[in-house]
Parts: sequence; structure tokens; C-alpha cells
Amino acid sequence: MEELIRQISRHIGYPGNAVIDDAMRQRIEGALTEIERDAAFLYRYLHYVQPADFMLQHSSYMEYLSGAEGYLLCATTLGIQIDRQIKRLQTIDLSYAVIYDAAASVYLEHLADTYEQSLPYPNLGFRFCPGYGDTPLSDNRIIADMIKANRIGISFLDSGLMLPMKSMVGIVRIGGHARKSCKGCIAAESCSYRASGTTCWK
Repeated sequence: MEELIRQISRHIGYPGNAVIDDAMRQRIEGALTEIERDAAFLYRYLHYVQPADFMLQHSSYMEYLSGAEGYLLCATTLGIQIDRQIKRLQTIDLSYAVIYDAAASVYLEHLADTYEQSLPYPNLGFRFCPGYGDTPLSDNRIIADMIKANRIGISFLDSGLMLPMKSMVGIVRIGGHARKSCKGCIAAESCSYRASGTTCWK
């Protein structure tokens, strides 16, 4: 719980070494309790050995897969009820809506990490999501189509936005040695984490 609270506080703008006051801590804990109650976590993946065609067009994918024995294409979501709650909160308590939204993002990452640790594959790497490095966000749809993410309720608007909003699509390498880095991140120049002397990852 403490690590989740710390990550959520960073998402909403607290510096990495900031002390969270009791009032904010209670609001974050309350958001997590509500999300745990309302979330309908689902995760879908397929195992591949050879790089898919879309990966060959971008060096960041190939760097990530260097030395890997294969990879998983994955999709995960917290379900539509979380989206509905965010929209409701935005009309009645905007500040809490920001906290709830951040908590939902962190909670989805946490559940996905925990689920992946239970999979029968050795030495799984971190999730690489489209948008990192030189990879386009439009690859989210390619991955989702390949693994039929619609089976867990994930769809796309014409704009490319995923629904439910608290959903995630990505790649998890098996073996290899790639590590997370700010190098090449599309948000590097405007990143609030870097400005405060930290990163968005552990």
C-alpha cells in the first residue's frame, strides 16, 4: 500500500521525496479502496517468438527485444466502471477526480505487474508500450487486433483512444537485457518527473 501511495502522489505532482500530509493520504487511500471495489481487472496475452512485422519498422522495439527468447503481446484493463466513476467525479469533485484517475492508472500497472509475475515464463522484462522511443501510439491498435483484445472489452475510438480508458496494451520480453530509460521517450522534454529529479518508473 505504501508504495502505491507514493506512486500515486508522484502522478498527481508531488516531488519524489515529498512528505504526503494526512489529508491527502486519506484521499488517496479512499480512492484505492473504491477502485479495488469497482475494478474488473482482465488480462489477455499471446506468446510469440519472431518479431511481428510492425516491430521491424522501429528500432526501439528491436532494442527492447535484443537477446530475448520470445515475447508476449498483452492487453489489460480495469473495466468500464472505473471510466464511469471518473466522469462522475469530474462533475462533483474535480480535485478528487484527479486523485482517483491517478490511482486507477497506478493500480492497473500494479495488477498487471502482479499478474505477469505469476506467468510461467522465466525472466520477464518490463512492459514496453507503444509510444516509448520511436514507436507510434497507433501500434496499440495493431497489438490489440493481433491478440483480440476485444475479448476483454477493449475497443478504440476513431481518434485511437482506447476504451475503457484505464486499459493498456504492450509487449513483455522473455529474457534479454533491456532496461527502462528516459532515452527517446516522447514525453522527455516536458516530463514533470524529470523536472523534479525523478522518473516515472522505479
